[in-house]
Amino acid sequence: MKSRTSIVRPLAYLAVVPAIAALVGMQLGCEKLMFWRSKPQEMHSAAGIPAGEGTVRVSTADNGNTKVALRVKHLAPPSKIAPDSTVYIVWIQPQGGDKQNVGALVLNKDLEGSLDTLTPHHRFLISVTPEPNSQAAQPSHEPVFSYSVESNK
Repeated sequence: MKSRTSIVRPLAYLAVVPAIAALVGMQLGCEKLMFWRSKPQEMHSAAGIPAGEGTVRVSTADNGNTKVALRVKHLAPPSKIAPDSTVYIVWIQPQGGDKQNVGALVLNKDLEGSLDTLTPHHRFLISVTPEPNSQAAQPSHEPVFSYSVESNK
C-alpha cells in the first residue's frame, strides 16, 4: 500500500506546472506590452531644425526582426530644408554597412508623419533626410534626424 505522501507529491507537481506556464506566458505578454508602454526615444535633430521633433520606438518582432516605429511632428516641408527636395526618406545603416532606403516619411497638413518598418538588423543608425524623390539610392542631403539603435540581441 502506498503512503499518503507518495500520492500527494505527484499531485502537487501537477498543480505547479500550469502555474509556471501561466507565469511564463504573462512574462512574454508583458514584454510585448512594455514596448508600447515605454516612452519613445527622442531622435537627435540637426541644428537647422529647431522646431522639429522626432521619436523612435524599437522592439523585437515575433520573427526576430527589429520593429521600428518612427514619429515626427512640427517638421517643415522638405522643400524648406533643401529646395530640390519633395519628400523625406528614412534610412537604416547597419553597423559596417551601407545606408538603405526603407521608405518615405510623408507629412500631413499638420506637419506630422510616421513610418513603421522591419529590419533584420539589431545594431544600426536610423536617419531622415530630405530628398528629391522617394527612389533615392543614397542620401543627397544631411539628416534632419538621426538615432543609433543598439538592440539587446
